Amino acid sequence: MIYFDEAGYTGPDLTNNQQPYFTLASIRMTDDEIIRVKQDIGYCEWGKELHFKRMYKNPQGQKMLDKIFNHSLMNDNHVLLSFANKRFCIYAHIVNVLIETWYHNNGINLYEKAMNLILANGLYYYSVSHPNKKLVEEFENNFVIMVREPSKKSVANFYRTTDKLRKDADTNEEFFYLLSEIPRTIQYIEEALTNEKFYIDLTIPLFSLSIQEWYKKTGTKEDILFDSSEPFYANKKLLEHLRDMNVPETVVGYGKGKHVYPLPVCNMEIAKSYEEFGIQLADVFASALCFALTPREDKFVKYQDKIKSLPIFQNIKLNIAPSTNDFIEERMKETAEIDPLDFLCEYEYKYGMKLN
Repeated sequence: MIYFDEAGYTGPDLTNNQQPYFTLASIRMTDDEIIRVKQDIGYCEWGKELHFKRMYKNPQGQKMLDKIFNHSLMNDNHVLLSFANKRFCIYAHIVNVLIETWYHNNGINLYEKAMNLILANGLYYYSVSHPNKKLVEEFENNFVIMVREPSKKSVANFYRTTDKLRKDADTNEEFFYLLSEIPRTIQYIEEALTNEKFYIDLTIPLFSLSIQEWYKKTGTKEDILFDSSEPFYANKKLLEHLRDMNVPETVVGYGKGKHVYPLPVCNMEIAKSYEEFGIQLADVFASALCFALTPREDKFVKYQDKIKSLPIFQNIKLNIAPSTNDFIEERMKETAEIDPLDFLCEYEYKYGMKLN
């Protein structure tokens, strides 16, 4: 069984400054391993549900957390962590929602040679370093509003703000060039936008990444239990369709990001955390990672440093975050025998399945 839980959830609100990171943790354990961990940490004596947000604030809770984090089973074979930098995700979505639609309609695959990564990272880095912070914030907010609430007004506001940012005195030539990819996308705006409530929610992308990673590690399709999650519930039917695709197991994608379809899972169910110890462990790890990533200046900085120093919270490979130059250069050399979007679109065409 693999147990999932998240932290830092703000849904499609990617501009929430108080919670800049979204994290997702998964715990893969057998029933016997669950029993062993419960016994070793004194869970029954603890007598209550595990919740990191309550536990880290007092010595008793920190002591219990130490037992969990230092348990021999809490290692890479049983714990898989992932996170998303929400601000970077705004720019990734600008590329994937708007710019990719324009390129696709003009016969160009934006995902070849990492063009999507180059654009997303370039837009992000120039934005965060731009002197006109207020204008950049307006640009980001108007994009998120447009995607969450598509209307003539929200569309006009976003493209108007894009033009203001392009023409701003502090926008250099390179940033101007990248921003100039956006205005022409307006001709495909109806195609690019959707009224789906969780259109830019981060739960499902990280969930899919995690499932694929577990399958690479184990070669086994597992049952899934997810804590009560509105986006997971809303997308459960889509995930089940991807799991039940009537095709041979097929590897798609680029380089190290290759993954397989049908989605390599068995049953997927939503459970209540107080009934599932595995979900409580996932809560502890997801919340602890969010705690470690989020800047703070309060009395818990010292404990935050302690969490950061634990090996399990370092070098999180599954992430949606700014890329290093080395990663982009490596990705530019990678090719795909089967492009994932082409594969899904072909399946949709053959079987009439709506995968948008």
